[in-house]
Amino acid sequence: MKKIFILAIIFILLAFVCIVIIPVSGLGTGSYKYARRWKAKLATCNSLDDVRQQFNCGKHRSNPDGSSMYIRDPNTIRKGRTWALLYEFPNGDWMAIAYANSHGSRGGGTVVTRDSKGTIRIFFGHVCGYPFAFGESLNEVYSYFQTSSWKEIFINK
Repeated sequence: MKKIFILAIIFILLAFVCIVIIPVSGLGTGSYKYARRWKAKLATCNSLDDVRQQFNCGKHRSNPDGSSMYIRDPNTIRKGRTWALLYEFPNGDWMAIAYANSHGSRGGGTVVTRDSKGTIRIFFGHVCGYPFAFGESLNEVYSYFQTSSWKEIFINK
C-alpha cells in the first residue's frame, strides 16, 4: 500500500510539471501574443530614443579579450519587464531587438526586430538570457538570424 501511495504522489508531481510548469515556461517555443504586442510597439518607434521610451534597454559591450557583456543602456527612460537589445552600427544604422528569455518566460523564444530602415521582423528560437546577434551591419545581423536555428515568423497584424 505504501508503494502505491508513493507512486501516486510521483505520478501527480510528474503530471503537474508536464501539464502546468513546462507550458507556462515557454522553453524557447516563441509567442504569437508577445510578437504581435512588440511588433505594434516597435512600429511606433522611429529612433532608438523612441525605443528607450517603450522598452527596458540594454547593449553589448566589447571587452579587450574579445568577449562581450550585456549592460543596461544608461539612456533608457522606461523600466519594465520587456527588454530590448540595442545595436548601433558604424554606418549610422540601428536595430532594436525586443525579446523574452526562453528560460522561465511565458513568451520565451520570441524575438522581434525593428531597424532604422523601418523593417520589422519576427523570429522564434532559443533565447538564452538575451539574443546573440552577430554582425557589423543590418544585413550581417539578419543573415545571422536566417542561418542559425531561428525560424522567421510572418504575422499580418
